[in-house]
Amino acid sequence: MAAKLLADIEAYRARVGIDRTAFGKKAAHDGHFIARVEAGRLPRLTTIDQVYRYMRRTTSAVRDTTSTFITTNEGTK
Repeated sequence: MAAKLLADIEAYRARVGIDRTAFGKKAAHDGHFIARVEAGRLPRLTTIDQVYRYMRRTTSAVRDTTSTFITTNEGTK
């Protein structure tokens, strides 16, 4: 479970461009969250759920902002 969680977090971080500490603070209210999971600490299921909800919510927000920018700035060259 921890390996999949870490893989999903790393994929999200690469896509969004957020550093480890900022991600931990925003997603789990713990700046050392990723390091703790890498060290073998398994988070509670409620925390895992919270992290996945954060990633879904912010990924859709980034997607919405990008599509709005593209459609409103077409033909400005």
